[in-house]
Amino acid sequence: MIKSLMITHGNFGEELIRVAEKILESKSDIESVNFDWVEDSNRIIAQIEKYIRQNKDDSIIIFTDMFGGSPANICFKFLEPNVEVITGVNLPGLLKFLTYKDKGMEFPDLVKCVKNGAIDGISILGEYLGEKKNGRRKS
Repeated sequence: MIKSLMITHGNFGEELIRVAEKILESKSDIESVNFDWVEDSNRIIAQIEKYIRQNKDDSIIIFTDMFGGSPANICFKFLEPNVEVITGVNLPGLLKFLTYKDKGMEFPDLVKCVKNGAIDGISILGEYLGEKKNGRRKS
């Protein structure tokens, strides 16, 4: 089984999970940990350790909000063959995870699929509409 933990600044992760659940019309089993801006990291480290211990027979993807941020930096020490961290979580990537996690993919393939889904979910609408010229779009 593949499990997931979301660690983000503030309640961003909780809201992202809530929106994904609304879109998919199903409850997810993703646990969210809110990183408080002023606390030290001991509470979060303890929560991650507990989660990994409780799910030791599963593969785990830890989602964080940005590479180089405190939530991601805390997670470096937890990288193992069955634990991976994906930074820069967004709604398309989370939806990809939720729709593919139970499809029987190998863990490294799912991690790449989720990353690609997150990247593919980023678009510049102006590129679809054409270049702007003098404040107006070319037709």
